[in-house]
Amino acid sequence: MEDNNPQRKMSEEERFQSDSYSYLEQPENATRYTLPIHFLEDAFKERSFSLLDLGCGNGALLKYLPSQCDYVGVDHSEYAIQYCSNLYPKRTFVCEDLWVFLRKLATENKKFDAVVLCGMIYHTVDKESQQRKNEQEIIQFCLDKIISDKGYLIIIIGLNYGNHPNHSLFVRAEWLQKLVEKMLETAKANIVYENLCLQIGLEKKIAQQKVIPEWFVQDASTDYSSKFVGTYWASWTFIGSPACVTG
Repeated sequence: MEDNNPQRKMSEEERFQSDSYSYLEQPENATRYTLPIHFLEDAFKERSFSLLDLGCGNGALLKYLPSQCDYVGVDHSEYAIQYCSNLYPKRTFVCEDLWVFLRKLATENKKFDAVVLCGMIYHTVDKESQQRKNEQEIIQFCLDKIISDKGYLIIIIGLNYGNHPNHSLFVRAEWLQKLVEKMLETAKANIVYENLCLQIGLEKKIAQQKVIPEWFVQDASTDYSSKFVGTYWASWTFIGSPACVTG
């Protein structure tokens, strides 16, 4: 497990045009989104709040958002944005490079109450070059320039695991927890919430897809070739704030 990046055989656009990402919309995947949404609902009560979904993909987060959420989704995939726009015609979607869009927001002094990075850690790449972007810089920029003083940065990161001791849930979860906590510490963010949830039964739905995600390995007992592949799926949610938010 010496690799530092996930292996990609298909481009992002090819994955969106197939059913590679359809597992994100399955009910077995709901806990990936519902727990952070419950946090926001409690934080803002019945007040309206704005949310920026960076790398919104197929818009799976949207079905769980309350009506008082002013939502903006951004992705560099033209196919993904068209899909989302057709599915949610009353919501706002933007097809643009993430960094280009963030810098425009900063220039306009546009801020959001919540910024979501869901599935972005280790997967933020340039559309043309496929080079990985610096997620630490993105986190810092969002905290400094995009999130309101009493807003939240929500990082949802999937982890793949199996039954082999080298790839157990504990081993994978501990690795990712240390990684993300270090990133938030470096950005001087206050961590106000952490949660690990399992997407039980999702592997059965994934095995039925026409295009199997590159991270999926059906044999849960094998010694996987990479820390970025597995059979089962879980999600770490980290919520940080640029300011100390209480009550």
